[in-house]
Amino acid sequence: MSKIMLFGENNPVVTVPASEMLMKSAGFDVVNGQLSFIFATSEGKRGYGKQAIPVDSLEESYLVLEELAELGVKSDDYVPTTSEVIQQSIILSSEDGSVRFKTQSEKGKKPTYFMSETDFRGFVSKFGELLPAILKKAEQIKQG
Repeated sequence: MSKIMLFGENNPVVTVPASEMLMKSAGFDVVNGQLSFIFATSEGKRGYGKQAIPVDSLEESYLVLEELAELGVKSDDYVPTTSEVIQQSIILSSEDGSVRFKTQSEKGKKPTYFMSETDFRGFVSKFGELLPAILKKAEQIKQG
């Protein structure tokens, strides 16, 4: 049976604080073969649902959330720095062992490609060797 709204869908949903919803919804389930802690933070809000954190990742996940709560959450119009984009996008392909990352977060930007992790390490090493010369030249360009 589908959910039927008694007074229509334009009426606001009465919500409780997320801390209260945590207490109401907390539980455990097996997700992707892992025992996971299950919780929700809102009730009746379309497009949002329960979350699952593998038990093995609970403490690490809590520490991340705690830090974000203390330092503040970035707004949805936040533009990540280049180093954040690299860190968020770098992957090692399980299919062919290639490494890829992007330096710009815009949709449609193509990642750079390395044939292997060894190729990637060689690039990083050479980049490190060249960095002082690159920075020196950049300073000359800035000064005109």
